[in-house]
This record gives sequence, C-alpha cells and structure tokens, in this order.
Amino acid sequence: MKRIILLFAVFISGALFAQQTFVNVAPQLGIGGQTGLGHAIGWGDIDGDDDPDLGFSNQEGDGFWFYKNNITGFDNITTSAGLGGLGGNKIIIAEVTGDEYNDLLLRTRSATQYLFESNGDGTFNNITATAGIANAAVYNIADFDNDGLTDLLDIAGSNIAIRYNNGDKTFSSAQVVAPLPDFMGIAVLDYNNDRLPDIYYTTYGDNPNALLKNNGDGTFTDVTTQAGVSYPYAAHGIDVGDYNNDGFVDIYLGSYSSASCKLFQNNGDGTFSDVTTQSGTSGQNDTRTVTFVDYNNDGLPDIFSSHHDFYSYSNTMLKNNGDGTFTDVAPSLGISGEWIGDYFGVGWADYDLDGSMDLFAAGHIDKYNLYKNTNCPGNYLEVDLKGVWSNPNGIGAKSEVWVNGQKISRFMLPDGGQHDGSMLRLHFGLDTTTVVDSLITYWPSGVVNKFYNIAANQLITIHEDEQTTVADSKAVVLKIYPNPAGDFINISMISPVNSNTRVAIYTVDGKMIKTSTNFSEVSKLFVGNIPNGVCVVRITSGNLLATRKIVIHH
Repeated sequence: MKRIILLFAVFISGALFAQQTFVNVAPQLGIGGQTGLGHAIGWGDIDGDDDPDLGFSNQEGDGFWFYKNNITGFDNITTSAGLGGLGGNKIIIAEVTGDEYNDLLLRTRSATQYLFESNGDGTFNNITATAGIANAAVYNIADFDNDGLTDLLDIAGSNIAIRYNNGDKTFSSAQVVAPLPDFMGIAVLDYNNDRLPDIYYTTYGDNPNALLKNNGDGTFTDVTTQAGVSYPYAAHGIDVGDYNNDGFVDIYLGSYSSASCKLFQNNGDGTFSDVTTQSGTSGQNDTRTVTFVDYNNDGLPDIFSSHHDFYSYSNTMLKNNGDGTFTDVAPSLGISGEWIGDYFGVGWADYDLDGSMDLFAAGHIDKYNLYKNTNCPGNYLEVDLKGVWSNPNGIGAKSEVWVNGQKISRFMLPDGGQHDGSMLRLHFGLDTTTVVDSLITYWPSGVVNKFYNIAANQLITIHEDEQTTVADSKAVVLKIYPNPAGDFINISMISPVNSNTRVAIYTVDGKMIKTSTNFSEVSKLFVGNIPNGVCVVRITSGNLLATRKIVIHH
C-alpha cells in the first residue's frame, strides 16, 4: 500500500509541474481541408449530448463547415445536416424555436440571414422564410423584454433593431432602438443589474461607441457619457465579463485605430472607471478579437486578444493576477509568435469535457486551429442553465460560486465580437477547491436557485424551477403551459397572489379577448374559443405586472 501511495504522489507531483500549453489538435481530430481565410466561428451543443459542436467559415464567403463533436474526434456533417453551399459572417448557436435543442443562426457574407432549426439528430430544418427574418442581420441575442423568449439583435441598415420572438417560431418586424453610425461589434450585458439586457456597440471607423440602457418599455437610452464608457475610436474587438468577481459586468474593448485598448471596470452604481493603465491592459492596436476566459482555472477571468501584426505580438493572453493587474503570458502558452494569429473569429468551449477551456481560432495566417488546453491546473465546475420562466439558455442570468467566503461570479452572455462565438455554458475555475460551498443563480425572471456542497470537477445542469425562491418583491414569475396551447392553458405563478390578481389575454395588437379574476396559484384557463395565433397573457397582482407570449393552436 505504501508503494502505491508513493507512486501516486510522484505522478501527481509530475502533473503539477507540467507546463500548461495550447496545442493545435484540429488535424488529428478530423478537422481540416478547409480553403480560404478563416473568418467566423460558433460553438454549441445542437443534439443534446452535452458535447460542444462547431461551425466556422472563410472570409471569401464560399465556405461554411459544421462539425459534430464525438469527444474523441469531429465529424464533418455540413452536407448531411443540410448546411452545404453556404458562407458565414456571424454564427450563433442557441435555442430560439421553443424545443430542447439549440438552433443555428447564420449570417452569410452575401448578406443573407438563415435560421436553421435543429432536429436533435444532427440535421436541421431551414425555417428562415416562415420565421420572417430573411432580410435580417443578426449579430447577437437576448431576451430584451423578459417574456421568456430569446429575441434577435438586428443590424438594420444604419440602425440597431430588435426582432422580438413571438413564441411560434416567428419573429416580429425590426423595431429600431437606436441609430448606428457604423458597426463592428455588439455586446449584450446587464450593466446595472436590473435584469434587463442593455447594449454596447463598437464601430468600424472613428465614430464613438455607445452604451444603450434598456428602459424596460421597448425603448433604450444612450447613457455612454454618464456611465463613463466613451471611446471615440474604432474598436474591432469587444467582450464583457466580471474580471474582478464583484458581481457586476465589466467591458473590454480591442483597439483598432487608437494606441490603447480599454478596460472599463463597473463601479456597481451605473458608472464605470477606466482602469486600463493601472491594470496593464492597454494591449496593442489593430486588434481583431477579444474574449474573457479563465484559461488556467484559478477563478479569475483572463483576457485573450488577437492582433493583425502577427510578426510582432500576434496574440496576447493577459493573465489576471488577482490584484487588479494583468500579465501577458501568451508566448509561454504556445499561442503567440511569428506566423501565429491574425484571428478574425474565436470561440471558447471545453470540447473534450476535461474541465479546461479550449480555443478554436479562425484567421488569415494559420487559418483554422483547435487549440487544446493541456496540463491546465486547478479544479473546475461547469454549469448549463435551462430556463423555464426565463429564456431557454438563461442568457442574462448571473451565477455565483462561494468558497470559504469568497465569490466567483459569472454571467451567461454571448460573445460581443463581430465573428466570435463561444459556447453558452458557465465555466468556474476553482483552483484547489474540491467542494463548492454554494452555487446561487439569479435568473432574468427574478427566480433564484440555490444549491449547496457541490463536488468539483463536473458538469451540472440547473433548471430554473429547481430550489426556487423569488429574488425580490417586484418579481412576478410565470410559467404558462402548454405552449403552443390547445383548449386550455395552465398558469403557475411564483409571487404573492391576492384578491386583486387578474389574468387577461390580448391579441398582439393590444385587443383584449379574455379576462378572468378567478385566479389561484395554479390556474387552468379555457382558451378554446380564442382563434389560432399569437396572444399575450398579462398577469397583474397589485402593482406587479408580468406578460408572456403564447401560441393558440387548436
């Protein structure tokens, strides 16, 4: 027994001191043979097996490829999946059609928008025409009206617009929310923690970037100046994340025309501070992509950037030192150097489910690389969120891991870069921690999930209706099912119900078609006399209000 323990100790000692590096494993895993210059990428699980699948494209516009992940390798299913003959400028993998499988939103280089509904078996249905978005230009997603459905952020010519999800696999016409001087990247974030997705966009030229506050009534207000996030230069890279684990989303901008990138620290009061100089995050100019990622599992989000000057500094990995400063460690990780970099699209995912974040990069020098994160130190916890009252992927949710009184904070948010697409999954580096004291998730609906004593080094799935409480007294949390509905709908409500609680159903143009004050915490309502189509269910309880879209289909 002593000999076994000794050998085990030697093995562990060797593992602890092994050099962490990123190794390109694309060829050996079956990814290869692509032509043209690398452009956009997107990670996501399209068949419900927990393994991140992969789409990517070339800049020439005549190449888009989709690979199914089998852990030990990838299978090119582009043709068999019904995705052949396309290009790609933006790739988003998320659930937007009301089932259990993530769908594919593909914006092509030829300015055509597609929505492919996943069948869960590695094939897709092209529902673009019936969804009503063929003329859209989708570059991000979020549930902007908190009705539990994922909406589309559309670049509609010289405007930013939202196409609201109707809940029946169709989307509304573009609703303009702000003019757009020119466009490069666009991020969604809840900068003031009011559970409403806000918007920050960057520009291609030297027009100012802007932060747009969601007012909760379908309108947005430009709060750039008062929030302190002005940047009057081109920023080709943008990402948001909580780099200091204080529970508020910070912003990082990748410079194109200025001499400096920018790190804006969220002060938690609706304002930001420029901490670029003191944090050592000024980076380089001519930046292509930026992303927050905890590459070494120490619980601190780091910043990866790729630059056009691949001879000089190529890529950078700014390691978060935990004291408000960062240090570039990219060369020691094997992801920076001559003839490495100039990536136009990047995305992070734990493709082999070993607890370390891996990188797929598509660019103009080394084209298409899957960098496996090897010898990654530290333990981890990975979390999939499944919305019930909130949107299916939990976009906009915040999860906090607590260990020995210390908090690690993560937000479920898509990448903001023009061609970037990481997987919608939360990754917590835990360093040496083996058991998490608590995991708390704050959903956009107002629901809070709490779990305790969770073992490290696993992937867990959290459903919004598990271990549920209400976040605050203003939350009216609804579950309406089935949706689509036949002759009856069931309404479950997590909120104080009083004698003034009332349910009403409206057409989408605001005409009331049914009302009832006979409401209990679980209510069954007859809708058999309502014509087929999209309706809005509105619940009022005192001064509280919540709405949900439903589809009537007899």
